[in-house]
Amino acid sequence: MPIRLLVLDIDGVLTQAGGKALDLQLLQRLAGMNRAARDDPSRPAVSLCTGRPAAYVEAMLQAIDGHVPAVFENGAGLYVPNDYQFLPHPALGDRIRLQAVRQRLEEALVRPGQIVFQPGKEYSLSILASHPSQTGALRDQVATALGPLCEGVDLVYSVSCLNVLPRGVHKGKGIEFLASQAGYTQEEMLGVGDSHVDLPFLTGVGYSAAPANANLDVKRVVQYVAPGSAADGVRDILDYFGLAA
Repeated sequence: MPIRLLVLDIDGVLTQAGGKALDLQLLQRLAGMNRAARDDPSRPAVSLCTGRPAAYVEAMLQAIDGHVPAVFENGAGLYVPNDYQFLPHPALGDRIRLQAVRQRLEEALVRPGQIVFQPGKEYSLSILASHPSQTGALRDQVATALGPLCEGVDLVYSVSCLNVLPRGVHKGKGIEFLASQAGYTQEEMLGVGDSHVDLPFLTGVGYSAAPANANLDVKRVVQYVAPGSAADGVRDILDYFGLAA
């Protein structure tokens, strides 16, 4: 089946983690693919599936001239550019539990200076260690702080943070939501990711790939691992699958 939609994670894939400069040449190439797909729907378009908040996804989709909906907050929502809509995932349910989770973590870990929240999230939480060397300990810290509240959430690592997601909401659900809204089948999608939070998304699409910096679990499930890291890896993936503007 031909690839009709390329779906990219952002941190560690489209960009380097840690606030590094954007690769403008790669963004320009992806924008060219989207313009070509807009003129000829048989050409592959490009969208995003990321843990980043909606506002960041809107900006990045503008940078690649995207017209296909994009997944934000690890599947918790969908940004629809043509109608300028921000749709929460139907499975989110009651958000009171997440408010209780945030309040508990605020009291137990934020105020003592152990963690910080990534700003801008509405339906989920992304937690950064105050000292990056402590990132690996975040899961145990958060689980201990939450106690019984942990039963209603999933704790999943991405490149440099721990994500607190409403139970049952993940990037795989986000891709299903995208497919239902945008008129693509998941079998027609090529997904690119690099971390544990990407696994439900990568195993749910017809084609999958990862840059060289991806973790081992991701490398084991994808069909192709690029020799280059992050943006250079995306270039390798585009060439390997024969995708061009």
